[in-house]
Amino acid sequence: MPGGGRPRARARDNERPLVEDIRLLGRILGDVIREQEGVAAYELIEQVRKLSVAFRRDADHEADKALKKLLKGLSGDQTVSVIRAFTYFSHLANLA
Repeated sequence: MPGGGRPRARARDNERPLVEDIRLLGRILGDVIREQEGVAAYELIEQVRKLSVAFRRDADHEADKALKKLLKGLSGDQTVSVIRAFTYFSHLANLA
């Protein structure tokens, strides 16, 4: 079918500004987390994010195991910090 890939490519091009805005907001949120909660909290949140992405995008079962182990070992304060960060990111992505 001629031009069969064009609509999909066009959709990606149309989404590019949104994706860039979400990435920018994520970087700003990361900066705020480092400043307000410290580098350790930021690194923990990043580790959770990276493992989540690896599991979701690549069906990486080792990442799933590592994520479950990491989450089970969190203190109450760490759990609140992680939940808060992902909640803020979700709000920012919806605003974009």
